[in-house]
Amino acid sequence: MQPPKTLRPTPLLTALAALLALALAPLPGATVSAQEAVASRPAPSWGGGFRLGLFDMTNAADSYDEVYGDPMPRLGFQLERQRGHLRYSLSLDYGTVDGERVLLGTGIGSGIDDGLTMIPVHFTAAWRFNPAAAWEWSAGLGPSFLSWENDGVTTSESGSDFGGSAVVALRRQGRQWDFAGELRWSTFPGALDDLGGVVSFFDEDDPGGTSLTLAAVRRF
Repeated sequence: MQPPKTLRPTPLLTALAALLALALAPLPGATVSAQEAVASRPAPSWGGGFRLGLFDMTNAADSYDEVYGDPMPRLGFQLERQRGHLRYSLSLDYGTVDGERVLLGTGIGSGIDDGLTMIPVHFTAAWRFNPAAAWEWSAGLGPSFLSWENDGVTTSESGSDFGGSAVVALRRQGRQWDFAGELRWSTFPGALDDLGGVVSFFDEDDPGGTSLTLAAVRRF
């Protein structure tokens, strides 16, 4: 397993980080009312919502940058249940990015379009450090499943594999809606072993990486 690499400061990642800071920025007088809302929330609690984020394949950075370059936008949804300090969540994200195949070893584009679609599913058990607070921090990990498809003009390849992920998150809790930002690192070692091409050239086999995601979750 390769160690996680840090996100590169691309414009898309910078914009999402700014949006995350704006979404989670405290408003005057909001902290007290939010704390009251959390205190009056029944427990245990279910929730479901939507996700918007960016993914960077830092575990196979050379291969990904050679063909695609930009982070992959993602949309998804999640279902969760929390009780006390624990939160269990199941999330699914869908992402696609376009690129251009290259002449191996040269970095020169071949003129052949290349598209990558990735659908990761993460089950996460997270520890909530301050579950009764308006601003809640958590950290967790769990198993993951990845389905992917690589489409070119003349060829199409696909696969699926199991792996895992670890996540840290900041959440602003309310009576009915929570707004959260999470940083997740995922790994799927060996998932690209038989792919060949650019990943074989760079000796990379793990399509995992780092994602930055915003989520809106409604309690029910």
